[in-house]
Amino acid sequence: MFVERKTGSLWYGGLSLGIYEALGVAGVLSAGTLSDRMGRRKVLFWALAVAPVAILLFVFTTGALKIAMLMIAGFTVLSTTPVMLALVQETARDNPSAANGLFMMVSFAARSFAVVIVGAIGDVAGLENMFTISALLGFMAIPFLLKLKK
Repeated sequence: MFVERKTGSLWYGGLSLGIYEALGVAGVLSAGTLSDRMGRRKVLFWALAVAPVAILLFVFTTGALKIAMLMIAGFTVLSTTPVMLALVQETARDNPSAANGLFMMVSFAARSFAVVIVGAIGDVAGLENMFTISALLGFMAIPFLLKLKK
């Protein structure tokens, strides 16, 4: 919707969503393997540091840079779930299936709630401001990541 409103083209909006989701799939598929090799904290830190910057640059740039930032945002934003799931399963060694189910339940509920809040912010403050606020709030996850046990 954001791209459609900015460009006036439903085709660009659909293409942008397709690009974002395709790179998100690539991020999901590669993040688990990368975290196995490089470490969960490093991959999560990289994603949590890069995603907000990519979102901010996506909002405030144009042309090829905007498309590149959309691709980076898709790759990084969506790549965190498999890494966090691996952390949950490693932490709950005695009951990994139950921990997996609990993680997925909480994740689904939190994302559902967040979509309502983000939509309300977008309606009240505008989509550009919503993306900006969301990106800035994204940086708040980094201190929590740093508190994880090594």
